[in-house]
Amino acid sequence: MDKSKNSIFEISHSDTLRFRRIIMEVMSLACDADVEGYDGIGTLGEKQMHAAIKRFICPDLSKHEIKLDRMSLLDSDGSENGKNPKQRRFVADILDGKNVYEIQTGSFAPLVKKIQWILDNTDYNITVIHPMAQTKWVNILGDDGNIIRRYKSPRREKIEDLAAELYYIRDFISCPRFSLVILMLEAEQYKKNVEKNKKRRSKYQKYELIPVNLLRAHIFYGAEDYIYFLPDSLENTFTVKDFSKATGIRGIDAYSMVHTLCHIGLVRENGKSGRATLYAKNV
Repeated sequence: MDKSKNSIFEISHSDTLRFRRIIMEVMSLACDADVEGYDGIGTLGEKQMHAAIKRFICPDLSKHEIKLDRMSLLDSDGSENGKNPKQRRFVADILDGKNVYEIQTGSFAPLVKKIQWILDNTDYNITVIHPMAQTKWVNILGDDGNIIRRYKSPRREKIEDLAAELYYIRDFISCPRFSLVILMLEAEQYKKNVEKNKKRRSKYQKYELIPVNLLRAHIFYGAEDYIYFLPDSLENTFTVKDFSKATGIRGIDAYSMVHTLCHIGLVRENGKSGRATLYAKNV
């Protein structure tokens, strides 16, 4: 992949201003009941988040929601280049030249078949773009829909939180046609108090998570970039427990991340220490 094509992800002040303008446009559309596909704040998914990021990555709406086919695999003489013919199966969030961009606000698991199909049946590059709420403001709605309480969430999402998700895409990380972009955002979460449980705690119904500001981006082009998950404080030989302590990645997520690092060749198994498996850095 020509990495220079991804310069759009280098966040500048002008990018931040453009992102804020796009958010305002998308929110305006969401408030217009006459616009198909926009229902305002709702429970059907993070529509405004998805729409804003899609417009930020590619302002040309004619390149959005494009059906993918296998035309790019045809040789110059029009013959198939050795792969079995397959019908169209997937729609790209964005198709810009030879580059497919997929905005994924939730788990990576549903993307696996789509990514595999694109890599096997086309010669497109594919970039997965995942937003994370580094800063989140929580708004509690009353029965009349007005905000009755607003506070800053103590929960700050960070890249290490993706440890379990990276396990799903471990087979693609080393592919030169695959990349991952993490967008760190400031966002507004809306909730409505619907009832109290037996412990007299309020139960909330979550609505859309709406972006309000673009803070920074982190780009993973290939396996070597995932060295990010091997901090200098981690010894060259370590256990999963050591890894967890050094990275803050806990429980089963730590095991998933170590296995992913092994899968992409940054780490290898290196014997035992008692009952614990030892791992060694390859970098």
